Amino acid sequence: MNNHRIGSVILLLSAVWFASGCSSITRTERDLYSTTTLDTVVTQRVTNPPGERDNGVIAPSSRVENRVRTVDYHDSVAVRDYPNFIRWCLFEGVSLLGSSIEGSASTRTGLFGLYYDINELLLDRNAIDTSALFDGYMFRVGLMEWKLDWFNNDPNWTWGVTGFERIAADADHSMTGLGVLNITKRFYLRDKIPYAAIRPSISFAILPSQYVNASVSADVGSIGGVNLRLYAGCAVGGDLLGSTTVSNTIPYAGLGVSVMDFLNREEETETEWKYHEHSSWEIGAAEFVILGSQAERSVFAPRRTGADAPAIKGLTARIGIADVALPFLDYRLSLGTALANIMFLGSTEFGIGILPLRLTYHWMPLTSTMRIEPFAEVNFAPSPFFHGGVRVAFPVADQMAIHLTAGWANGRTGSQVPNRDGFGYSIDRQRIVDSHFGTIYIGIGASVFDHLFTRSDLRYGKGYPHE
Repeated sequence: MNNHRIGSVILLLSAVWFASGCSSITRTERDLYSTTTLDTVVTQRVTNPPGERDNGVIAPSSRVENRVRTVDYHDSVAVRDYPNFIRWCLFEGVSLLGSSIEGSASTRTGLFGLYYDINELLLDRNAIDTSALFDGYMFRVGLMEWKLDWFNNDPNWTWGVTGFERIAADADHSMTGLGVLNITKRFYLRDKIPYAAIRPSISFAILPSQYVNASVSADVGSIGGVNLRLYAGCAVGGDLLGSTTVSNTIPYAGLGVSVMDFLNREEETETEWKYHEHSSWEIGAAEFVILGSQAERSVFAPRRTGADAPAIKGLTARIGIADVALPFLDYRLSLGTALANIMFLGSTEFGIGILPLRLTYHWMPLTSTMRIEPFAEVNFAPSPFFHGGVRVAFPVADQMAIHLTAGWANGRTGSQVPNRDGFGYSIDRQRIVDSHFGTIYIGIGASVFDHLFTRSDLRYGKGYPHE
């Protein structure tokens, strides 16, 4: 399926971008000092002979003084780490209005252009609801920006490269770029976290499509790596190097969101990493959990039931995690989201949530690292369901943790679920079952590229100017 091929390309590019880009996000400065230590030890000894002395007579002193001087040389190295970027972004999605060309059908990819209807995504069948507010979508994967010294070092100019970019005006017209060059200028309306800025930008793509994309956006963020944007722009170009020339002009307005998207003002690139402020309890790239549940059949073996069913019934995954502290209960209450929340609790008990809202309490009863986190989560689309439970997290490295999770999920898959005997094998498209599900589960998993902060790491409650 074409969507699956696009997904594979995105994952590949993300891996390449992570491997190549993570080493360049930090600028390290080292100062070498040669230290000279000069030391002098003075020893005095007085030996007075026994007996009486005539104090009226000046006699030679018996004081003996010894001086020992030493000189020591050694080198000292001071190491300082600074951010080496203005913007570092994993994923940005934008839903487009007014982009359809010649009345072509919508892509039906929903808010922010991030998801298809469940039936279209999993079962390759047409959506139940064919009405659509947004005509198309634009998404970017792997974007970095650096300072650009233009116009006598005028501030807030940047240049950047986007690993993968796709602009789909509608279901029939699209353009794709690899290694897209961006030139951007920011006008800050608010220079404290969360930032607010007006951002004109122009992008140039050469392969596989050739196009120019000029836009202006109103940005709010970055807090916990999450940003919201309003876009207006126009992309002009197409596939101009092929045997058949195809050109498009795509004017659009858009509503966008990005996760794992971090922005530094120019002055912040001169602040050491250890002094940067943090707003979140957790910022992570991905979390995976394998689980057992009350489901009758496993997603891995949907034909087996009862004692023959595997103990492992399914898995969950969260991608692009952000958990922002709230000013309640000593800032231990947080509101979080994720780019995607995927739950397969059994063969017909599943849900996919894009940008869910998750309320969490962070309790660390034993140490400053291990934590117990009761949570409640609401997923809106494409599967509407509620998810609640408790997670126990054990950080095992700077950006990795092990998790024990127990919870309950209840809602609807949002899909015409095929008959249980056929799911995962030959799908009988005429037979469906109730899309509602409710399941208790327990699982174990891990998170990667995941930083769990402590209460002392948060910028709140320290008398900073933003409070």
